[in-house]
Amino acid sequence: MGVEPAELELLDLMSEMLERFRWLQILAHAQSYLLRQKLDVSDEEVDKVLKASAQSFEKDAGFQRWERRFAAVKAQMLEGRRGIRRENKRNARAKRRGEEGA
Repeated sequence: MGVEPAELELLDLMSEMLERFRWLQILAHAQSYLLRQKLDVSDEEVDKVLKASAQSFEKDAGFQRWERRFAAVKAQMLEGRRGIRRENKRNARAKRRGEEGA
């Protein structure tokens, strides 16, 4: 297909993340509505809950797995780019040597 394995992995990762993000947004809006409208929770209390939730999120194993996968894919893609640049430089030098010898 002309797509590198790292690129396929990145697309797969993005797909997973977007689907999870979509559901998290839905849940967040529903919870916010319930807290503020139905349960009459103060803004201060909602802020405390959000802060505690953010701390809990940082410990989320799924998110940490995504970070590791993303770092690995990024490293592969950067190494691929470096390899392409090295190959281009080698080809340019070889071409110059060929022109000089002619």
